[in-house]
Amino acid sequence: MFSLLKLTRDRNGVTIIEFAFVAPVLVLLLTGLLEFGYVLFARSTLESSVLAASRSSRVADCPNENAKALEAELQSRMSVVSSADGEPAKLQVESYGSRFGDVGNPEPFDDANTNGTRDDGESYTDVNGNGVWDEDMGLTGNYGSFGEVVRFRATYNVRSLVPSVAKQFTNGKGYYEIESTTVARNEPFRETSCAL
Repeated sequence: MFSLLKLTRDRNGVTIIEFAFVAPVLVLLLTGLLEFGYVLFARSTLESSVLAASRSSRVADCPNENAKALEAELQSRMSVVSSADGEPAKLQVESYGSRFGDVGNPEPFDDANTNGTRDDGESYTDVNGNGVWDEDMGLTGNYGSFGEVVRFRATYNVRSLVPSVAKQFTNGKGYYEIESTTVARNEPFRETSCAL
């Protein structure tokens, strides 16, 4: 005969019930840790790649002449990380002349109406020589000359190991956009004459 008292004392199968409660949480936690670790690895790889590119550029006799080699080196280093869109890492460089303080700053302008922004008709100094006023005075695509300050910025879209987890943290994209930036001054070699 079936007895409720006997059923409450029976401990057979308790472990499997406890595991059924704990397993989903454990799997979710492990999946999140793997995803987080992979993205940290990708970011670390990108940062070390950008630092290596900046070092190679700043000690080169003619930085602009080895631009293709620097991009190839960056892409080679990032090949260990899966791309979300099949595109390689992109390297952007801007040169800023001799001052670190110019990095990321707008070209100087005469704020005639003192509103704090440059309006049409207000004069400006075209630092980068491109004929228009820019919010960043860097000369895009230029690795600089001897002793000049250069900003290196690399971007990469990292494929997620678990896209459903990535969608929760990336506004539904399912992949991670990572970026690394460093600023360096080229070595002041003067004896070499460059083609550019």
